[in-house]
Amino acid sequence: METLLDTQRRLKSLLLMYLLVVNAAGDCPKPEGGNNTVLTNESLLKNVFPENIMVTLECSSGYIKESGSEFITCINDQWTESELICKKKDCGQPPPKPHMKFDTSEGTLFGALVKVTCEKGYQISGPSYKECYDQGWSGRASCEIVACDKPAIANGNTSWDSGDDPEYNNTIRYTCHEGYTLIGSDTVVCDETGEYSPDQPVCNEVTRAPATTSRSQVAITDLTTTDAKVSTFSDSSAAPTVHRTQTVTTSSIPNLSTLPKVFRGKATSAGILSTTSSSFQGMHDGNVNTATDSVAAVVIGAVVLLGVIIGFFLLHKFNMRRKGSHGISPL
Repeated sequence: METLLDTQRRLKSLLLMYLLVVNAAGDCPKPEGGNNTVLTNESLLKNVFPENIMVTLECSSGYIKESGSEFITCINDQWTESELICKKKDCGQPPPKPHMKFDTSEGTLFGALVKVTCEKGYQISGPSYKECYDQGWSGRASCEIVACDKPAIANGNTSWDSGDDPEYNNTIRYTCHEGYTLIGSDTVVCDETGEYSPDQPVCNEVTRAPATTSRSQVAITDLTTTDAKVSTFSDSSAAPTVHRTQTVTTSSIPNLSTLPKVFRGKATSAGILSTTSSSFQGMHDGNVNTATDSVAAVVIGAVVLLGVIIGFFLLHKFNMRRKGSHGISPL
């Protein structure tokens, strides 16, 4: 009896060992993901993969299912081939933002980079690239308007009265205080680089030049009167100023009406005045502004007068001789 019981125990042990060996031989190894595929979390939690067991695959992060089955099966200690085909996820165009532009030349699929730029007069704040992730585009960039420093000018004023800095395309006007003159443009614009175009002007103090007297003067001489006055005039718009008065006395000139008729016919007062005037004119073609010209005029007048007296004397003597020769009777 005991021998029978012992035999049954041995048979049961052998059967159990056989079943364990058979089961171990029929298990598949832990499956691995394929091309852009991975095991689902549920499949990863399993430790034993016996015959005919099925596990589920899914697309890797950044990929989506294009076609095929997600399941594989353990058959004859091997997994069946995966039929799941995954493709890259397309993020599409980045969401638009004010004054922002995107360079999508690399595409919009998973892993692609997009360059971010701003319109003229705006600058980027944040990363200048966006990347297509599994959840969409990364980065939170924005475009902010360019600003210039507050305008300032010494000895002058500007038209900018706001507490904020001037922004792109704002125009500033400049004026100077009294006694100063503006050097440069009176109007500037805040450009896209954050600078003023053209450069800000400056106010320079006005320099007053000392008054000068023009050297160009004109002399006016009146020879038709007894007293000749020489006056000088500036060629400016100011009123004439008498610098010197020179008197020429002609009382020594005899009355030409008392001269003989012959002499009066040859030397008239008009002739004397014409000769004197011509002499004065020849000497005064330039500017008269000294007493030398007046003295020269007196000397010339005296020489002319002396010549007239000598001529009168010689003519008178000639007439007396003629009368004397006529008064003597022939023998």
